Amino acid sequence: MIPLNDSQLKDILDQQQIGMSCYVHRQTGQLITFPNLDQFSELETREWQADMLQVEAFAEQYWQVPSLSSGDTFRFMEQFVLQQTEEPFRSKLLVILSRPKPFRHYKDVIDRSGPYRQAWFAFRDEQTLAWLKRQLSLVD
Repeated sequence: MIPLNDSQLKDILDQQQIGMSCYVHRQTGQLITFPNLDQFSELETREWQADMLQVEAFAEQYWQVPSLSSGDTFRFMEQFVLQQTEEPFRSKLLVILSRPKPFRHYKDVIDRSGPYRQAWFAFRDEQTLAWLKRQLSLVD
């Protein structure tokens, strides 16, 4: 597999965040993306049909980039919370993580948290990029 630079990796992560499946050609590094079939209808994916057929026909030449699991995302949330020093905010997030529907409630609090919102997104992006680099190291 040819090495991918941080810009290419960030492009992959951006595509995944909007619901795209990502495939990297093992020799050229070319990125092919198309809508995740679990999230979009066949009608919505028509314009990507040629790319989908390309990947299907030459599957052994492409590496399907794995998506981040909810478990991984939850660990990132926990790590971020444990780094916080402002106790009322930290405690509030810890309680949220221990209750039902932690993702939704965490997002609600983070979105209304002012400076913590940007800190969370920067932390999440950094952790996700590191996670993707670890996935790449496992590719043969």
